[in-house]
Amino acid sequence: MTDKKTFGSFIKIKRTEKNYSQKDLAELLFVTEGAVSKWERGVSYPDITLISDICRVLDISEHELITASTDTDTRKMKHEARKFRMIRSTWFWVPTISYAVALLTCFICNLAVNHTLSWFFIVLAALICAYSFIPTFTFFFNSKKLLAFSVSTYLSICLLLFACAVYTNGLSWFLTACIGVLIGYEVIFVPIFLSQTKVSRFKFIISFTAACVLTILLLLNIHIWNSFRVAPAILITCYAFLPAMICAVICALRFDAFLKTGICIAFSTVVYYFTNYVADKLFGTNNSFYQVNFNDWQQCSNGNVHFICLISLLSISVLFLGVGVFRLHKKINR
Repeated sequence: MTDKKTFGSFIKIKRTEKNYSQKDLAELLFVTEGAVSKWERGVSYPDITLISDICRVLDISEHELITASTDTDTRKMKHEARKFRMIRSTWFWVPTISYAVALLTCFICNLAVNHTLSWFFIVLAALICAYSFIPTFTFFFNSKKLLAFSVSTYLSICLLLFACAVYTNGLSWFLTACIGVLIGYEVIFVPIFLSQTKVSRFKFIISFTAACVLTILLLLNIHIWNSFRVAPAILITCYAFLPAMICAVICALRFDAFLKTGICIAFSTVVYYFTNYVADKLFGTNNSFYQVNFNDWQQCSNGNVHFICLISLLSISVLFLGVGVFRLHKKINR
């Protein structure tokens, strides 16, 4: 602790800042006015059991009291923290009160006009959905906020869809819409959640596989309600996701990043080009769609452009593969 004179001066300054007299401070600390006078004159130190009470009454930290100096950095941090909490609280309560007023208004209007509650439930579901995004239910969670945000927003969207489906007697599309939204959430959030686990290396494999399965379930659900040919749609879905899943497997392997990038580009390009070429020959009506003839850009423009894209992407993949081989060779020879 600093010398008694410096300590006493510091106590006096902080007491004055609070507009306390020596008597006021003594009453707040349950000591005599003479004891406070002795501290400020540098005659004695306060009892060690009073340190926490002095800090509380004078709004200072124990470090500031012991060193008899103002900790500017700490006070600035506390001020910024209080400011942040105030902004956060305002950001939460202003929209919350606005939603509550809007909900009450719609409740009264629906009863006054229709003499029953009908479209009010759509408004209720819509406001809950809006509330889940801004200011979000994460206000009530201290941890796992991203998980709480993703689950609450998804469920609120499903609730809104359900309210609309009931109101319009359109339950046939409700499950389809929910699965469609779930696919979007899965693609966005699953890799983020898996990146914090032991299987983070395989996050994209799991994510693409789950997205493929959900898409097939979506097609099956549409097939049940609309009775369309689901087999070709499932084959196209598998074809669309297969390159992504194989590239994810390649990316999960432990070797040079340039080599993995080159292999992924080359594989995806070849699969896309030749699969579409075969599909066009088997099912297409325009047999010149993939025909290559650089002397005839009028009839073969599509085929020429696709072929140029194929060569360009393969060239880029070769460049990446070359850099990867060079880096690997350099690493081996060290």
